[in-house]
Amino acid sequence: MLIVLAVVVALSWHFSSTAVVPDHSPWPEDVRVEARSGDRVVLERDEETERPGLYALVWQGGQARVGAVLASDGASVTRRLLSVRGYLAAGMEVAVESKFNAGDPRQALGFPYEQVPVRGELGPMPAWLVDGREDTWAIVVHGINATPDDGLRLLPTLRRAGMSAMLITYREDLGAPASPDGYHHMGQTEWRDLEAAARYALRHGARRLVLAGYSMGGSIVAQFIQNSRLAPRVAGLVLDAPALDWPAIFEYGAEEMGLPAFAAWPLERAIGARIEVDWDAVDAAKHPDAFQLPILIFHGIDDDLVPISISEEFAAELPARVTLYRVPRADHTQSWNVNPRLYERRLEAFLERVVPPSSAQQSNTG
Repeated sequence: MLIVLAVVVALSWHFSSTAVVPDHSPWPEDVRVEARSGDRVVLERDEETERPGLYALVWQGGQARVGAVLASDGASVTRRLLSVRGYLAAGMEVAVESKFNAGDPRQALGFPYEQVPVRGELGPMPAWLVDGREDTWAIVVHGINATPDDGLRLLPTLRRAGMSAMLITYREDLGAPASPDGYHHMGQTEWRDLEAAARYALRHGARRLVLAGYSMGGSIVAQFIQNSRLAPRVAGLVLDAPALDWPAIFEYGAEEMGLPAFAAWPLERAIGARIEVDWDAVDAAKHPDAFQLPILIFHGIDDDLVPISISEEFAAELPARVTLYRVPRADHTQSWNVNPRLYERRLEAFLERVVPPSSAQQSNTG
């Protein structure tokens, strides 16, 4: 019995690290390139390589972008090769990423931008600012251990809507200050860094805000709405696979490993031993009164990290506020990847509803 208890404690401590310990190591290069010829690349077949849509192949010293699946058999998948930076050849091992665009806004999309220092309570945090003509600004918050270029997928639509966009960093990001204890806090402290970015936007011409969050970025956005005095300045939320209920995420993870849901309890205790956690606060569905604004959610049906049931429960609590799109074949934060055009049409329609024309534009047209 003592041995079993020791194993449970050790495993719980290990898995708690994935939630709270920063880790900026690259994605594992675990997919073999079988062949490359012209505008085609053949990859070993798995769930990632056979998904529809647009993805990146990443390896040390290079990146490629791939598109449609052209052929497949029991062992391999042939995809359209859209671009290559670096050396790509048969026999190499690559990582498959949903981050289709790489680099800063100019490198990836040709958009002029400025890197601005957002001053938070722990120090300056770099952010990319792409100017627009409207006085509603978007602030995009990436997920845990990720980088601001996750938000590049949103930039073309935000730019067409005329919005300025800030792609921000927060504590424990590369180039940003560390947390005092060196840990992530599941949005419970990081929301204050988002508040600093919101304050910057409102001081530099924004009148209203749209907040967008991926994965843990969705938790950060939710904590901002629940806690910040600036929350009334937010016109709408755009959430992609948002981590809106951390206990449910841990229970889902336990079940994915073949364990009963209650096996998440020791993990929660291990996390509580490392950081201060208000478990009620990190379940957004328990605070519906805080979310009285339009909310757009994209969530992949195949998400194996943040279960879609969390977004479904949140939408059920706020049926008049939440528009939820369940995206077939999409894994975690891959809703844009599997069908970019449909994703962007839905986002554009939402922005047309929540972003009124600026006062300057109204005076020009009136």
